[in-house]
Amino acid sequence: MADNDVRPYGSSTTPYNGASPEQQARWETRGKRSIEFGVAWLIGGLLVAVTTHEQVRGAGAYFVTWGPMLYGIYQIISGFQLLNRSRKRP
Repeated sequence: MADNDVRPYGSSTTPYNGASPEQQARWETRGKRSIEFGVAWLIGGLLVAVTTHEQVRGAGAYFVTWGPMLYGIYQIISGFQLLNRSRKRP
């Protein structure tokens, strides 16, 4: 029985080789944006920590804002992973 190029459920004879160029472009855009936001969060957290430390001049309490800094590092790492995924060729 010949299949006459009719496949069930629209399946293809060629295997799936990866993401389309459009998907890779979306990953690259999201990766760059994630890195930019991550750097902003990291710098913001550092600024709060340094500013409050300078205000008390060693006598008193100051804020070490770990949350924004860690979130910034997380965003930067995930952004680089998206960029890496977008640059892989099928």
